[in-house]
Amino acid sequence: MADFEVEPVRLDRVAAALAVSEHDPSVSLCVASAEVVGVRGAGVALMAAGHALGMICVSDDVTGALEEVQYSLGEGPCVDAYHAHAPVLASDLADADGDEWPAFREGALRVGVRAAFGFPLMVRGICIGALNLYHDRPVNLTSDQVADAVAVCHVAAHTVLRWQSLATPGSVAWQLEGVPAHRAVVHQATGMISVQAGASVDDALAMLRAYAFAHDRAIGEVAEAVINRRLRFDLIDGASR
Repeated sequence: MADFEVEPVRLDRVAAALAVSEHDPSVSLCVASAEVVGVRGAGVALMAAGHALGMICVSDDVTGALEEVQYSLGEGPCVDAYHAHAPVLASDLADADGDEWPAFREGALRVGVRAAFGFPLMVRGICIGALNLYHDRPVNLTSDQVADAVAVCHVAAHTVLRWQSLATPGSVAWQLEGVPAHRAVVHQATGMISVQAGASVDDALAMLRAYAFAHDRAIGEVAEAVINRRLRFDLIDGASR
């Protein structure tokens, strides 16, 4: 799917919000995103080959917790938006009729999120990540809010590319330095679990995510425990501290 049509006036609104922000550039991107769309919080994640590489920024702690839920579980509106190259809107995560992402819904409600919306970051038909918006009460986004979110995605995607274009050749832009590191830890732990449990890499990643969710721990924290050999997946109970 090609990039979404973006109205210039909406791009100007995003640019204006970024210009007056007093936060550092990466945080400003998410704070401005939430303000422009009119939601409680926002986060921007880089994704590749169907997997999250890590967060570029979050506007607040609740968004950070929600992003950790999505990353740990590998499911949620942002993940689906990335794959579909289209917005995915969940207006009430407590809706009893909702059968999508049951584990994500449980985790989101636990951190106080009632509505979540994922939008793909598109650059010339290629999706490089997702924008995650959330609210602490059930809410349907208006058509104007959806259009504003698309404008935010356009600005976010091109901002990330601009940051990297200004970096020294062979290095990562300083605004993105924390993104690959988190993924590297999870990748290394997944390989170790694959060997320990005699499982495929995909199954090992699923085991890591399941353990993190079941024990209410961040996936990065569990991955570090595996790497430091405080946690193993080849014992009868599945893991040992």
